Amino acid sequence: MPPLSSLRSFEAAARHLSYSEAGRELNVTHAAVAQQVRRLEDWLGTGLLFREGRGLALSDEGRLLSSRLTAGFETLADALDELNQREAERGVKISMTPSFAASWMMGRLGAFRNEHPEIELMLSPSPQLVDLKRDGFDLAIRFGTGDWEGLEVEPLIPARFRIVAAKSLLGKRKVVKPEQLGDFPWVHELGLDELGTWLRCHGLEDIHSKQGILHLPGHLVLQAVREGQGIACTASVFVEEDIRQGRLVSLFESDEREQTGYYLVRRPGPLRGPLKTVIDWLRAEARADA
Repeated sequence: MPPLSSLRSFEAAARHLSYSEAGRELNVTHAAVAQQVRRLEDWLGTGLLFREGRGLALSDEGRLLSSRLTAGFETLADALDELNQREAERGVKISMTPSFAASWMMGRLGAFRNEHPEIELMLSPSPQLVDLKRDGFDLAIRFGTGDWEGLEVEPLIPARFRIVAAKSLLGKRKVVKPEQLGDFPWVHELGLDELGTWLRCHGLEDIHSKQGILHLPGHLVLQAVREGQGIACTASVFVEEDIRQGRLVSLFESDEREQTGYYLVRRPGPLRGPLKTVIDWLRAEARADA
């Protein structure tokens, strides 16, 4: 096959019978179009366009090639339009932890849907680490330090840990040292290790073995803590309102040097329209919180 640029230049020049008009359509100079046409003629070994008066005319070979190329480019344009339309209509599939979905995402979805009713969202709350390409996800919101190789990673929400409990569980007991946490039952999110991360940072890996741990899906953890069923380690952003309202007490908070948080994670490459809209909205919501 000859270079596509030569075919495209010839098709435009043949349709307009003008190098200048073809150049304006392709956003190049008329001389560049003429040069591409000459390269195509050299490649084919035959003339396609020739001067006739003040304009151009097609040879028999040029007329044949021109008609086929015009039809071919129109077919290609139709296929690309159809593909773009499908991509614009395809929903956005997002993976996130259950606790993030319940404590941060759900309260904001109504506003997004009112603003963008044309975008179909598919949320998959799960503690499992998904393979974005294999599992067909457009985006993941992951908790960690952001070191996921081969992916586009962007900080969304810094998430320092808090150890929280209900006043009904604490009673009159004062908790001033992390070692005292072993005196309480724990509530822990299934499949995630925020608790283990905090304990390791304080050299308390085995403290919770003194009491049983209740493992629950993420969307039930804070409900159980509010009911006094145990203490929990969770992201500060999820419990700020509970603490302000007095439903929960903050016992300890992680050090600012612990660079953990929630990150936007996606496959490398250009963003299709609906996905870009969702990411822009998530950024705006995170900025508003900050």
